[in-house]
Amino acid sequence: VFAKSLKNEIDKFNPDIIHCQFVYESSKLLHNYIPDVPIILNFRGYGASSKLKNKKYVNWLREILKLKNIYAVFVSNSLKLNLENHNITFKNEPKVLYTGVNLNLFKRVDNSFSEKKTINGNKKFFFTQVGSFNEKKGQELTIRAFKEFLLMNNSNHFILKFIGEGRNLKKCIKLVSELELRENVRFLGKMNQNQIVEELKMSNVFIHHSITPPNGDQEGIPNSIIEAMAMELPILSTYHSGIPEAVEHGLNGLLCNEYDIEHFANNMNSIKDWRLLKINREKVIKQFNLDNHLINLKSYYNEILRNYE
Repeated sequence: VFAKSLKNEIDKFNPDIIHCQFVYESSKLLHNYIPDVPIILNFRGYGASSKLKNKKYVNWLREILKLKNIYAVFVSNSLKLNLENHNITFKNEPKVLYTGVNLNLFKRVDNSFSEKKTINGNKKFFFTQVGSFNEKKGQELTIRAFKEFLLMNNSNHFILKFIGEGRNLKKCIKLVSELELRENVRFLGKMNQNQIVEELKMSNVFIHHSITPPNGDQEGIPNSIIEAMAMELPILSTYHSGIPEAVEHGLNGLLCNEYDIEHFANNMNSIKDWRLLKINREKVIKQFNLDNHLINLKSYYNEILRNYE
């Protein structure tokens, strides 16, 4: 019934190209009906990671990606490699199109940031993470590493800020209490983009301990990391999925292996001496610019239409 309704809607609209933004969901749409037009399958995260544990889904990918009208787009090379490691091949050459961010919004309009801010006469140094509280965002590991970092420095002027909500928030609040970190960790809740920009302006380092949880779910490249780079912030993160494609260790920030709390704490200790990085914004302008992304996507549409028979 659903396939018939979908076919009727597509026939009425008569599209030149169909672009499916989330592949796992599109597998349900295209399972019984594949329109005879170019179809782009956009692989963003779990559709090219945790869902590859589903044999039925993998077999569907192996079949559909052999068709001449199916095109694969990935938000990172790492996700493309995940499919290749499952012996999934492509009739058409897959394309990597990095997600773009709004550089007009995520920008620094002056040189003020938290080093100049004082609380009770003491300078404060802010580590900030933006993201929902779920397993792959690694907030619990960040909190544990931050505890180790504070023991190294014996100082109360370091603050860890979390922006976002989610199912693991209460667990993280409880962990902060258990580790006696309530004076040093702040949960700021959900914020809109303008509010996030203001918080990033007041931050010294962006932090994001991405991990692959037991269910296999992975990031592509977290948008929040790219947005923070556009704000010139050094990045403290992990060798997870596509993150090293954006953050070169030692240049744009510091990386460690997933779940390595001790190494992550040591990287916190090292990166506290870093300053704002103009090269981070320059990299975003070059590789992760939203305007360029839209131009490249339009160009890809035109390329497909020229070559499709």
